[in-house]
Amino acid sequence: MKTCNNHPQWYNEPLRLTEEQTNEPTLALDDFFQCYHLNEVRQTLWQWVVAVISSAGSVSDDHHERNNHLYFYEKMEMLVEANWIMRRGCGKNNTPVSRAPGKQGRVPADEIEVPHTRFSKPARLIEKISTEPKLVIQEVFSEVTWEELHEYLLPTWLRVAVVSSESPYSDGDGRQVLYEFYDQLMIFIEALYISSEAEPEYSPSFLSAEQSANPSQVITAFFQQCPVEYVHRELCDFLDAGLGYDGGSFPNGFTPWQAWMAYNHVLCLVEAGYQLYVNKEGMIALAASQIKGKILFPKKMEEAKKILERARIVKE
Repeated sequence: MKTCNNHPQWYNEPLRLTEEQTNEPTLALDDFFQCYHLNEVRQTLWQWVVAVISSAGSVSDDHHERNNHLYFYEKMEMLVEANWIMRRGCGKNNTPVSRAPGKQGRVPADEIEVPHTRFSKPARLIEKISTEPKLVIQEVFSEVTWEELHEYLLPTWLRVAVVSSESPYSDGDGRQVLYEFYDQLMIFIEALYISSEAEPEYSPSFLSAEQSANPSQVITAFFQQCPVEYVHRELCDFLDAGLGYDGGSFPNGFTPWQAWMAYNHVLCLVEAGYQLYVNKEGMIALAASQIKGKILFPKKMEEAKKILERARIVKE
């Protein structure tokens, strides 16, 4: 029904809104978007403007009028979209609950409002690295033991990578660089393992006694020798070689899935270690966790105990 009042006093006053909606305009927005999807509004507006500017004998026979109607159409579409955004910003659900007769049909996928809890997953381990690198290292070694890594997964992955004829390591120079990187990587990972455990379950296999006593220096030396950009590229080639193995049956029951799993574990360790490397406080915290609960100078403590014991005997 047309709402019109030619009295100048009503030119800029609402005529369609109820008294309640006039006092609370968001109620009108709620009502509108409970009836129509945003895309449905666009389609209806476009059908209107097409009918107006293309119908013979319409009000838009003049090209100036056609331009005016197109301009008005664009502004109306902008107005509707702005109100749609404002309503979503208020936490309102923009999914219509009812449709006018004849408007039933499939809703476009991009217009379906889906609760955030439906399509969500817990953060992946690698997403926690920037804020909790130490926790990431501990979680990696809780998912796969250091023994599994250095005795099976990593050496078998290396074997698969170097024998594949179509891998990035099919030439001698590439294989030699991989061998050298692999040696450094094993030392680095063991240093992370020693650092993350107050009482390591496994004895060092690659670290010297001096390195075991100060694993943070090993972490620093690794990234000074192997820039993190290079490590990323080498690990990608390493993974490519593991997945693209063309030597028949994989050795030792190894599978492409295990190559992918090992890659993800190693990548998490590298990224977490790099965060500790660039963050001095992180390195200090890692060292502190390693020595927590340990006697740093056992010989000095024994000497102190003997002195105190002698003093007690003399006093008595």
